[in-house]
Amino acid sequence: MKKLLLSIICIANMFAANAQAIAGDYLNINNIKARVNAAGDLFSDFTFTGTQFEVPKGSGKGTIYGSNLWFGGYDAGGQLHIAGQTYRQTGTDFFAGPIDTAGTYGTAYDAAWNRVWKINKCAIDTYSNWISAAAPIGSNPLLSGSTEDTVSMEAILNWPAFNMNGQPLAPFVDANSDGVYDPAAGDVPLIKGDQAIFFVYNDARGLHTETNGAHLGLEIQGMVYAYSRPNDSALYNTVFTSYKIINKTASRLDSVFIGNWTDFDIGYYNDDYVGCDVSRAAYYGYNGTAVDGSGQTEAYGANPPAQAVVFLRGPLADANGIDDLLSSTPNGTNYGDGIIDNERLGMSKFLFYNNAASLNGNPQTADNYYQYVSETWKNGSPVTYGGSGTMGSVHCNYMFPGASDPLGYGTNMNPQASWDEASAAITPGDIRGIGASGPFTLRPNSVQSFDFAYVYGRAASGGNLASVAVMKNRIDSVRHKFNIGITGCSCSTNTTGVSAVPQKTNSDLFIHPNPAKDNIYIDYTSASKNAVVEIYNVIGEKLIQTKLNLISQQVISIADLAKGLYILKVQDGEVAITKKFLKE
Repeated sequence: MKKLLLSIICIANMFAANAQAIAGDYLNINNIKARVNAAGDLFSDFTFTGTQFEVPKGSGKGTIYGSNLWFGGYDAGGQLHIAGQTYRQTGTDFFAGPIDTAGTYGTAYDAAWNRVWKINKCAIDTYSNWISAAAPIGSNPLLSGSTEDTVSMEAILNWPAFNMNGQPLAPFVDANSDGVYDPAAGDVPLIKGDQAIFFVYNDARGLHTETNGAHLGLEIQGMVYAYSRPNDSALYNTVFTSYKIINKTASRLDSVFIGNWTDFDIGYYNDDYVGCDVSRAAYYGYNGTAVDGSGQTEAYGANPPAQAVVFLRGPLADANGIDDLLSSTPNGTNYGDGIIDNERLGMSKFLFYNNAASLNGNPQTADNYYQYVSETWKNGSPVTYGGSGTMGSVHCNYMFPGASDPLGYGTNMNPQASWDEASAAITPGDIRGIGASGPFTLRPNSVQSFDFAYVYGRAASGGNLASVAVMKNRIDSVRHKFNIGITGCSCSTNTTGVSAVPQKTNSDLFIHPNPAKDNIYIDYTSASKNAVVEIYNVIGEKLIQTKLNLISQQVISIADLAKGLYILKVQDGEVAITKKFLKE
């Protein structure tokens, strides 16, 4: 079992109460089973008994012990504002739920917001098809399906589309464009991936008892998601996180950094290394020896895996009225694309620290947390290139980059020699890593959004470094797919509970224009003399029915329909195909 450098006995009662108060659930649709908690803590159940980032799923082995976001910046008076959570053993900086501007936190608030919303895309599609078919209430297929269907149905019905003040919160598909979330009218959650968990938390509810710093007034809306792609080894071994943060104060914060803190445990916790890949905007943990552990049940043994945290999309850089050609971080995005002020920061910093009370050990003060996200040691000295990062003369932004930064973006050295923990003769151990983006300005009521990917890789042979190579190849694949857009899976069968006719793909049916005003045109080659076209509203009422011509294009008047979303259905013998369109 992992041992933390903390006085467990002194805080046992406080910690147990805190752990019981935080709700969570598991993302489990691909090769990884990962716990997500209501107050933003990832991959921990607060009991420290067994991995909560299990990969492969069902193996009892994992690569991450915990992960959390850190935020820090200065107000106009020069006061530091900081929020950073690790294990909830020494205190709390983050609280489940949105910011309540009335300050009426309490039992009712906790009952509503101390939770996560887990949902599968297939369940959303099933529910949408059922609503579109206007089936009887008792035929809802999600109510008689699996446990996952039941959980998804509850999330559909209770999706937090708005907070207690009526402000927009979780994204949703507004089927009738009325600005109200109403599942009975066909409204459904809008998620990323094939399975997602939504949660919302803040740093403003109470005192920060972990960092002991002043709060920032941030509301953080998060979605953790994954894809079920058994034939795509990169996506099948990746968990994505997407965040939106809102500064709900009237104060501007300067020199802001967003940090992603991760405690890597590659199987057995005490024989690990950490590194970063500057060009890939990633930091990662890997085994410091060719064989993980020495017989421990949690150890991977030979050819242990590697685990990365990848900055897919960083926060927006401060606007300056120009299209910047060069990023201060070489892995930023949208630089030199001809568009003004759309540049996004990448991974600007990477620092590791030990599970110790040393200069490069566990943070202990508010200043320490900010120093770590801004690449400074606890005594105020800068991180330097080489060795353990404490004794050199060249300041650096990235620790242990290996050979991933040959031009010296992190040091201004060109050429820059390779540097990793092995070449520095550091003993493998129990390590943490912090990747950060910044600095930038967070203005009053402003919003920033950013995305990460947790990418796992394991080689079948070749030892620990071979797994690092597999991981990096998967990072490249995941980034490419993220940039061009990944489409979630739909249900493979018709599960509306209304009919059991086979389905063609929607590519066989083309309707245009969409949106439309007076007429809609249908391009479809019918295989039957008796094919019909039907148009339904979102609650399943049939409004139009007409025979489909045997020619390839047909026009239908929709002038008498009210504005809104509709479903067009072609019933062609045993084949039924549907498409949605919007009436303007």
